[in-house]
Amino acid sequence: MFALRLLGRNGTHFPGVLALKYSPDFLAHIAKPKKLVAITGTNGKTTTTNFINDLLAKTDLKIANNSLGSNIQEGIIVTMLKASSFFGKRSVVDLVVLEVDERVSPKIYPYLKPDYLVITNLFRDSYRRNAHVGFIADILEDTIPDKTRLIVNTDDIISSYLCPNNPRIGFSVAQLQNEPEIRDSLIRDVVYCPRCDTRLIYDFNRYHHIGHVHCPKCGFTNLKPEVTVSEVDTLNRQVHIRIGEQTFLFPQPGENITDYYNMVAAITLLIDLGYAPETIQGYFSEIELVKTRFHAHEYKGKQVIVMMAKDQNPVAVSRVFDYIHRQTHRNSALILINENSEHHTGSENTAWYHDCDFEYVNQPFIHQVIGGGHRILDMKVRCLLAGIPEERLAFSSDEVKTAELIDLNRVDDIYVLYGTKTEPEAKAIRKRLLERIEGEVQA
Repeated sequence: MFALRLLGRNGTHFPGVLALKYSPDFLAHIAKPKKLVAITGTNGKTTTTNFINDLLAKTDLKIANNSLGSNIQEGIIVTMLKASSFFGKRSVVDLVVLEVDERVSPKIYPYLKPDYLVITNLFRDSYRRNAHVGFIADILEDTIPDKTRLIVNTDDIISSYLCPNNPRIGFSVAQLQNEPEIRDSLIRDVVYCPRCDTRLIYDFNRYHHIGHVHCPKCGFTNLKPEVTVSEVDTLNRQVHIRIGEQTFLFPQPGENITDYYNMVAAITLLIDLGYAPETIQGYFSEIELVKTRFHAHEYKGKQVIVMMAKDQNPVAVSRVFDYIHRQTHRNSALILINENSEHHTGSENTAWYHDCDFEYVNQPFIHQVIGGGHRILDMKVRCLLAGIPEERLAFSSDEVKTAELIDLNRVDDIYVLYGTKTEPEAKAIRKRLLERIEGEVQA
C-alpha cells in the first residue's frame, strides 16, 4: 500500500487481492474499529454512502471508508488495512463506513459485524449475478449478524422486513404534492401478501414494488418510519423532513425521487448514531451536496445530459426512462450505451431488455432513440416491440460514433445513458456532442 501511494494509485484494491491469496480469512484477523457502519442494497448505495461520508467528515470522529476503492472483498480489505496500525493489530480510527455489494455479504459479515447496516432497497438486478430479488434477500437474511441494527426503507416491503428479530429504524418518502402513481411498470416483485398470500392492495404505488400497501385479509402493511420526507419545495429548493413530531428543512439534493431516498437514509443513520437534527442541518450547510450521477452541460441552447443507468439493471434503466419521459417541455433524443456486457465481452443474456420499460421513451417529443454497443440488434427489437417508430431509431456498434447520429436541428436535450463499464465512452460522446454543437449550431 505504501508503494502504491508513492505511485499515486490510492484507490487500487490490489493489496486486497494479495491478502486473500495468502490468507482467505484475512478479515478475521485485522483489527476492528469501535463502530462499523455498512451500506448495501440494489440501487442508491454509492450515493447514500457518499452522503454519509461527507456528513461524518464534519464530526470529530476519525473515519475510514472505501469511497476510493471497491465494494467487494478486496476493496473492503484495503479499507480495513488503512483503518489499522502497520501490523494490523490496532484500529487507528473511531468508525469505518463500508459500502458492501449485497452478493459479497457472505464473505464479509462472518468477519466484520456491522453495528449499523443501511439497506437502501432490493430489486432484481443484473441477470448474470442476481436476477431474482428473493435470491438476494435470502443471502442477506442468512448473513446479516443478529445484533446489527438495521436502517431500512419502509416503502420497500422486501428489504424493510429482512431479519425480523434485528432492531431497526425506518425512513420513508411520503406521497409528495402532485406526485403521480406509476402502476404500469413491467416489474412488480411483490404482488401477494408475504404472510397469507392474499393479493396486496397498493394504496400508493411509487414505482415497481415501492409504495404503501396493505393486505385486506391479515392487515399486513408497511413498517412505520421514524424519519420521513414529507414535502419537497422545488421553488425554494428545500426538503421537509419529519423526525418524530418535528419537521426540519434541508437543501434539495436533486430532482429525482431517488435523491430524496438517499438523503433521508443518510440522515436517519446520523439520527440513530445520536446526532441531533439541528446538528445534522448544520453539517448540510457546510458540505457541497453529493453529486448524483446526473451531469448537465448547456451550450448554445442545447443541453447534453449524462446519466448513470447501470449495467443490465432493468429497474435502474426504467427509472431513468421514467425521468426522461416526464421532461415534456423540450424536444429530446437519447443515446443508450448501457451495454449488457462485462469489460466489453459479449453476454448471452438479453432478458433485461424485456423487463425494462422502453415504452416510457415512446413519446412524440423524444425524436431519436440511439443505441450503441454489442447488442444493438437486440436493442432494436425491444424498441420496436415498445412501439417506437423505426424512423426514430438509429444504432452503431461503436459507442462513441453514436454522437454522429444525433440530429442537432431536431432536438434541444440529448441524454447519454451509460452503465458502470461504459463511463469513458459516455465522456467521449459528451465531448464529441459539444464539439458538434460548437461547429454546427448558431448561437
